Parts: sequence; C-alpha cells; structure tokens
Amino acid sequence: MPEILGRKVSIKIDGSVIAAARTKSLTINNETINITADGDDGIARYLTEAGEKSVEISVDGLMVDDALLTKALGSDISAVIIFTYPTYTITGTFVMPSYGEGLPYNEAITFNASFSSSGAIVKAAV
Repeated sequence: MPEILGRKVSIKIDGSVIAAARTKSLTINNETINITADGDDGIARYLTEAGEKSVEISVDGLMVDDALLTKALGSDISAVIIFTYPTYTITGTFVMPSYGEGLPYNEAITFNASFSSSGAIVKAAV
C-alpha cells in the first residue's frame, strides 16, 4: 500500500463524518493462547488462532457540535463506525467507553473519544 496522509482517512460515526477529527487511531487486539508444554524447553508456543479478537478506535479533534457528547451521556453508547481509506473500509459496531473534552481558556475546545468493538469487524474494498 502506498503512503497516505492521515487526513485522507475519514471516520464516520452513526453515518456522520467527523469532519473536525484531527487524529484517528485503530488498534487490533489478538489475545494469544499459550500452549507451551514441558517438551518445548521453555520456548513459548502459541495457538495460531486468537482466543479473543477486539478492535479499539480513538479519535481526537476540534469540537464543532455536541453529537458525541450527547451519545456519551445517553443510554445507548453503541455506534456503527466506518473508517474509509482510499482503497478499503473497516466497518463494525462499537461501544463508546470514554469521552472527554479539553476546555482551554483561550483556545478551541477539543474532544477525545474511544470505541471498543462489539461483534465482527469487516474490511472491504471501496
């Protein structure tokens, strides 16, 4: 894959592009299963299949509306998230375990939010 600028990757939360996003992060977690036994002479061995897989997304940006704040305060903290790269998308249902705002005295208000996958995540060509 050729190099791409981070601003070329958009994040959509519940159908709305977060245009004020400045930093987006994607982390894929694969929980390993240790199957090391006496005959392995102390050298770790793992199953090739993850015991549990999860995806974490975080986004930081400038506050232009209160949509994420409203979601964080509401009773339904789930969201469909679509990461759109130039040649593919990553899509899934996530929950929002944290949301925060930075309110400096003489600067723009910022936000940060994190999301944890809840179910399967799909990578598809654009």
